[in-house]
Amino acid sequence: MNEEKIKQASFVEHLSELRSRLLKSIIYLFVFFVISYIFAENIYNFLVEPYAEAVKDDDINRRLIFTALHETFITYLKVAFFVAIFITSPVILIQIWKFVAPGLYRDEKRALLPYMIATPTLFLLGGMLVYYLVMPLAIKFFLSFETTSISTSLPIQLEAKVNEYLSLIMR
Repeated sequence: MNEEKIKQASFVEHLSELRSRLLKSIIYLFVFFVISYIFAENIYNFLVEPYAEAVKDDDINRRLIFTALHETFITYLKVAFFVAIFITSPVILIQIWKFVAPGLYRDEKRALLPYMIATPTLFLLGGMLVYYLVMPLAIKFFLSFETTSISTSLPIQLEAKVNEYLSLIMR
């Protein structure tokens, strides 16, 4: 009977600790979301830079359009949330680690350590590779499918939407 109470108390303590760690993660996420939303337009301009650089020498006057009244607002919310997740992911992962680590053996902790270091580093390097190398090349490639009215009866020209561009670059 006494052993049963110890297990229940231990289970309740684990749930309490899990709730505490989740709450900390959500608070960090919310704080960085608010900060990111304040700078959402600047962040979006940074994300649009590969497109602007790829089309700056075109003869066509390029622009990004929105077709719904609320589209730009929703886009800024998505940007803020994306950046908040990106910035707080190390905090969230540390909270997960602090919850899981006490239940692991020393060898298991040691085996996971290289992954804990390599994962955020490789994620950041991969994002930089896509932003600085892949996206400019991809944009040029996709723009090569445009046609003029000389070769067809109707020209095919890109009218990029704000929201769709953001979805592409965040993927």
